[in-house]
Amino acid sequence: MTVAVTNPTVARPPGPRGSALVRALAARRGEPIVRFFSQVAREHPRLAYTKVVREHVYLLSAPDLVREILVTHGRRTRKSRALQNARMLVGDGLLTSEGETHRRQRRLVQPAFHERRIASYAEEMAAAAAAHAAGWTPGQRVDMAAEMSTLTLAIVGRTLFGSDLRAESEVVAAALGISMAAYRRLLIPGGSLLLRLPLRSTRRTFDAGDRLDAVVRRIIAGRRPGDDRGDVLSLLLSASEDGVGMTGEQVRDEVMTLLIAGHETTANALTWAWRLLGDRPDVAAEMRAEQSAVLGDRRPAYGDVRALPLTRAVFAEAIRLYPPAWVMGRRLTREIELDGWRVPAGATCLASQWALHRDPRFWDDPLGFRPERWLLADGRFDETAPGQPRGSWFPFGMGGRVCIGEQFAWVEGTLVLATLAPRWAPRTAPGHRISVRPAVTLRPADGMPMVLAPVE
Repeated sequence: MTVAVTNPTVARPPGPRGSALVRALAARRGEPIVRFFSQVAREHPRLAYTKVVREHVYLLSAPDLVREILVTHGRRTRKSRALQNARMLVGDGLLTSEGETHRRQRRLVQPAFHERRIASYAEEMAAAAAAHAAGWTPGQRVDMAAEMSTLTLAIVGRTLFGSDLRAESEVVAAALGISMAAYRRLLIPGGSLLLRLPLRSTRRTFDAGDRLDAVVRRIIAGRRPGDDRGDVLSLLLSASEDGVGMTGEQVRDEVMTLLIAGHETTANALTWAWRLLGDRPDVAAEMRAEQSAVLGDRRPAYGDVRALPLTRAVFAEAIRLYPPAWVMGRRLTREIELDGWRVPAGATCLASQWALHRDPRFWDDPLGFRPERWLLADGRFDETAPGQPRGSWFPFGMGGRVCIGEQFAWVEGTLVLATLAPRWAPRTAPGHRISVRPAVTLRPADGMPMVLAPVE
């Protein structure tokens, strides 16, 4: 797999052949690409280089180098070319915007994710979870991936946009599935050229984007001028800096970004959490005992989040093993030195959460589902409890572009588990092979069939 890539003028670290990366990206199922990053980390434990067509790619497998790219040199980078291609779907929102545009938009949106706002969303999160499970019946076989997607879309609608999006869940799910498949093709060098060809898949991709756009525009159109409901949409419509507010298209782009990112990532994390709990009924029972002691028969609230350390630890362990954001890329705008190597402007640096979150150099029993690793000796939850070096754990990114919804996701994940787990113990359906489908997020490849069992 490994070759030394040389250039008469620039020294490069050794690394895999570019064709190996392309083959892994082009594979129909997702395991080859995540295995590729794990193998690179084993063979090149700090920095590796490969060239794909004309793209210079540096693969980072050391926590300190991840921090250098995302924090130290953060102002010298842009989003990767593949994520920039996502503008065709989400526009120029927080996920894809750059430079001063990104900093301005983030300042305008940040108040919507202040702790006081998130606390006000908590009641809606728990209520939406309870309402969703009201339609469950014992012994029912469900696709937990679809169930969690519908639930988190409802939560995003109620909390961020003041809208009931339950009726839109099938439209959003179908359109997003098509769009994710298209994004996977965009990861392959030259893949964006496919979207210029008159193919049936191209038409389906743009049709899916149009359907998502229609949902977003209906959300915005449903809000009357001056109708301030204290949610994110109210903030976007009224936000201004130096007297300059957002244009209609900027509002659309931010709503699209928050709609997709705000429900897709947490839905995936919860899906994997249910699968892991289904495989470990002992952990699920211990988590339910904690929830019973804290909550009794009442619904959880924002103030309970810190009182449910094991529930939070289950969510943390799910996103360690199955990080919704499984790889992060940055393109350099200026030359830098990285680990003693000169990395030129225009090069792409990639770091995989999948590989680093599972690396035995930094984690005990790295492939084991052990929520207790996140608990201190006194039982409190702490993200540093496993003793991992900074940069080996970055599910929400790092630096100036850390996910703006990080705390929203922690609260949502904890409250959904605390609302549903006391009453339900879903089991993975027998005979189903679990595999991953990495695109923008890490989805299960063929859904997550589970059987709903009530807690005895």
